[in-house]
Amino acid sequence: MRRWSIARRLAVAQLAGLVVIAVLAIGVSYLQTRQTFYALEREHVVATAQLIADESTVREGFAAADPSAALQPLTRELPGPADVDWVTFFGTDATRVAHRDPALQGTHFPGDLSQVRAGRVSVDTVATGPAGLSLRALAPVLSADDETVIGVVGVGQRVPELDIAVSAQIPRILVVTGVLAALALSGAAVLGRYISRTTHGLGPEELAARFAVLDTALHNVSEGMVLISPTRHLTLYNDRAAELLDLPPSQETGVIGDRPPHVRDLGLPAPLADLLGAGRQARDELYAVGERILVVNQRPARPGTTPTARPWTRSRRRSSEVPAAGPGTVVTLYDRTEVQEMNRELETTRSLTDALRSQTHEHANRLHTLYSLLELGRPEQARELIEESLDARGTGAGLATTAEAEPALDALMIAKASQARERGVTMDHRNEVDSPTGVPAQDLVTLMGNLLDNAIDAAADPARDPADRWVDAEARLEGRWLVLQVADGGPGPSAEDRERIFELGWSTKPAGPAGRGVGLALVRQTARRLGGTVDLAQDSGTVFTVELPLGAPYLGLPAPGNAGHPERIDGHA
Repeated sequence: MRRWSIARRLAVAQLAGLVVIAVLAIGVSYLQTRQTFYALEREHVVATAQLIADESTVREGFAAADPSAALQPLTRELPGPADVDWVTFFGTDATRVAHRDPALQGTHFPGDLSQVRAGRVSVDTVATGPAGLSLRALAPVLSADDETVIGVVGVGQRVPELDIAVSAQIPRILVVTGVLAALALSGAAVLGRYISRTTHGLGPEELAARFAVLDTALHNVSEGMVLISPTRHLTLYNDRAAELLDLPPSQETGVIGDRPPHVRDLGLPAPLADLLGAGRQARDELYAVGERILVVNQRPARPGTTPTARPWTRSRRRSSEVPAAGPGTVVTLYDRTEVQEMNRELETTRSLTDALRSQTHEHANRLHTLYSLLELGRPEQARELIEESLDARGTGAGLATTAEAEPALDALMIAKASQARERGVTMDHRNEVDSPTGVPAQDLVTLMGNLLDNAIDAAADPARDPADRWVDAEARLEGRWLVLQVADGGPGPSAEDRERIFELGWSTKPAGPAGRGVGLALVRQTARRLGGTVDLAQDSGTVFTVELPLGAPYLGLPAPGNAGHPERIDGHA
């Protein structure tokens, strides 16, 4: 059985509220009217009883030889002019002297007349008599000479409950309640259609169940999710988005409070803030945020499913500050830095594999050549071929490799040297790191690999002079600093471009399979994350220098200076 919808529950609640209000209004009105009605009728019967008791005709009737014959006509004559229902005359012995019903004459009055015999008026409510519910007043009839009680006058007035209900405006209250109920049902029908449209006909239990599932999913997905209203106010985000965008932890399951911030007030980098502020559709666009490279997707939310910025809260701001209702946009983002580093490691491994395969093939050719020369009896030519191979520039073979502390750098440099040679670039490399640095190998590969790729691309331009097609790479230790330095004979960036070469997505080269303008941005972000710096110098070539402190994240040593702007121990900034 399908549960009642929200609209139906609201309609039933409204009707129930109207019924309760109507019942309370009727009860209060009836009680007040009944109290007022009884008070007025009480005063009326008392005054009428006293007025009749003071009539000389009544006194003379009680003094007559036959009081019943004298007073009986008055029981029919007095009620009309006095505006009462009946008038009865009693003797002091409680017998009915005259009654509107002759059959009751001479019968005994069951009530108490002691108060009346004492000369006072008594009033009581009667519900057992033939007249039904009524007020009855008993007044003493005093003699004219000595004012002794010679009889009793009884005056009665019926008090119908129907008259009280009419006087209490109960019919009017019922009519008004009916009109309000009709209006409430009409409004509930209109509201029901709106609620059914916005909630897709789901009841509160179903909405609660879906909210629990979606909220759990929202805060446990690995991607960041952000909801932005049409006025570009941030209305919802999950924990991952708070981590990636450096936002405060979300409150109340990610829903922003009474004053949602505008995207321009979030302190985001200008390119990303412009994207979120424009609301345009975006797919897999790269943006740098702090030390991260984020992949951002933005698209309009499906109409009717996006909540606005808590319109149900106690908002006291001006209407111009309230985000307008509407679909808004949904932004998803994830951190590409780790993915990019893994891609770089994969590319380095592939380069090393290709280099080893190339060297294996080259060495096999040389061995065949040497064997043939020896078979032909030409040892001098074989010796010359071996010497040329050992002295070949750019292979690193003539260097005494003593740096076994960081083998990843050796393998990377050898692989890149083979790639450079295939592209017509002469590459010299030196790895003078003779002790462990503590820097993760993947970070060393990311830094040196990107710098070498950039240098080889710059030097491999076929339009350049062969003398300028060279690359020099070096890794060394200077005190408690690791220095990675790559120079090339390329033209280097212009003065205008030097300020932008480290920006994510900016490049003077066409986009490759790993993206465009990512390498140097990744170098700077990795160096900053490790507490180091990246410098660019241009003299006889283009020189990139990365300096990393060998301090507390690696070897348990204190950091050698300010992590934001570290200072070299040898005095170089």
